[in-house]
This record gives sequence, C-alpha cells and structure tokens, in this order.
Amino acid sequence: MSTRRPSGGGRPPRDGRGRPPRRRRPPGPTAGERASAIAGNRVVRGVAYWGTVAVAALLLILWMVSGPVMGIGTVTVEGYTGPQKAAVQETAELVAATGSMVRVPVGDMRRALERFPGVMDVRVERDWPRSITVDVTMGEPVAILAVESGGRYLLSPSGQIMGKAGTTVGLPVITVATPPPGGVLRAPGDRAALLFVGWLQPEVAGRLRNLRFQEGRLFADLANGLELRIGPPTKLPQKAQALAAVLAQADPKALGDAAYLDISNPSRPMLGAKVVPLPQEESAGGSPGTTDTTGGAADGTDGGDGSGDSGTTGDGTG
Repeated sequence: MSTRRPSGGGRPPRDGRGRPPRRRRPPGPTAGERASAIAGNRVVRGVAYWGTVAVAALLLILWMVSGPVMGIGTVTVEGYTGPQKAAVQETAELVAATGSMVRVPVGDMRRALERFPGVMDVRVERDWPRSITVDVTMGEPVAILAVESGGRYLLSPSGQIMGKAGTTVGLPVITVATPPPGGVLRAPGDRAALLFVGWLQPEVAGRLRNLRFQEGRLFADLANGLELRIGPPTKLPQKAQALAAVLAQADPKALGDAAYLDISNPSRPMLGAKVVPLPQEESAGGSPGTTDTTGGAADGTDGGDGSGDSGTTGDGTG
C-alpha cells in the first residue's frame, strides 16, 4: 500500500522557503484619526476636571453659606416689652441657628415670634459680619383683664395676655373668674366682651368697668357707677353705637339719677331710675316701704324688649 499523500492533502500552503504565508494585519488608524482620538481624550479629561472643580466650588460655597463661616453669631431682640423676654430671646436664637448671614430665616423668625402674646410684627436686619437685629413691634393693649382670684393683665386685640397691667388706667376692664388657659381668651362669652370693646370708640370703651358675661348676657358698670345692661352677645356693633349715642346726648343729671342703662334693644335704649324708699303710709298699691320711679316709654308703651326691664326710651335723653 502506498503511503504518499495525495497532492494538497490538507497541508497549509507555504511560501518558497517552505514557511506558511504571513497573515495580513488590518490597516491601522491614520495619523489624522490618531490626532482626533488624542484630542477627544483631552476634551473628556478636561470636562471631567472642570466638572470636578465646579462641584468642589459649589460644595465650598454651600459650606460657607450654611456653615460656621457665614453663620449668625449674635441675635439682638429689640422692641419686645412683654413678660416672656427670655423665651423670645431663646426662640430668636434657635431660629437664627437654622440660617446664615446669606440666608436669614426671616419668615421662620416672624412665624415663631408672632405666637407670643402682643407681638404684631417682626423685622430682621443684618449687622455684618455675623449679627442680626430682630425688631419686634408690640400691639397696643385694648383692655385690662381682671381676674376675680387676683391679677390684672393687659389684653391685645386678639385676646392674648400681654403682661401685667399694674396701675394702667384709661382702658375698659373685662372681668373673668379664672385666668384663661394658655393666656388667651377663648370662652365665647369672654370673647364677646372683647368684641364689644372693639366696636367702641376708645373714649367710650375707657368708661367701662367690670365688663362681664353672666347667664348668657353681657353686663358692665360705667365709670359713674351706672349699670350697663348689654344683653345677649348679638348685634354688638349696633349696641356700641347706641351706647355712644346715649352717653353723648343724654342729660348728665339723668344719667346720674338713673340706676341702669339698658341697650339690649339697641334701637330703643332705656334708662332705668333708682328705687327710692318711701314711708310705708305713702306707698299706695305697692310693696310697703319702697316704690320704683321708673317711667314708661315716650310712646306710651312700657319700653321693654322682653327682658323684663322697663324705663324711659327714645334718643337716650331719659
């Protein structure tokens, strides 16, 4: 059997030296392509570098704005005259610590301090390099709150206790049995008394003493001792107008001789006369020893409004 392999029996081709031919390498990039690639790599590295620099700069700025470098160091509170000075100062400092000289938390400061009784407005000013001044505007008291168990306090228009009244005069006095919870008038009757004060002119309101809510009705005493019967806490604007009209137009002697002024029906205010004791033999048809000199209304009616009171009516002249 012959062992010769057939011609070309699977042997790889060879060159003239008996070596297999070399494989051709794919053509490499041209010089232009290499230059373009190098330039692209430089751009990518440049973008990455400057991006890192920008992020670092932003972080530095944020740290300066919110960090200790630009933090608020000193907080000065001016204008607050209420009883909670220490609490107001502490609150202002706590709020200031949440901001910086660049970003002063003015809104948060205003909301925090306006919760204190008597504070009406708050302004914040920078005092570089690291201080701020908090200027507090206090509201004017509109009444004195007298507590039966003891104590006299100034009241704001919203019914908040602003501090001790001391010897303050010239303001209406609202009387309550116990101090209001949280230092704010919330009971409907007490709020009605404060609302009535708000409808009065200051010179009229200043004549009210012992303004109180009893058994669903408002009562007060005027500075001359005359009892004021306001009635249910309704039609308060009209009742305030009626009181002002009577005090302006009534004869001072008639007011001095009267026992009470009833404005529960604001369209027909009434002056009730005092009960004058008489000798028993002179009293006819009445209770022995006393008689009520209260007169009827100008139109011949009893002048009442269903409350059981009677007296002279009309324009308040008695």
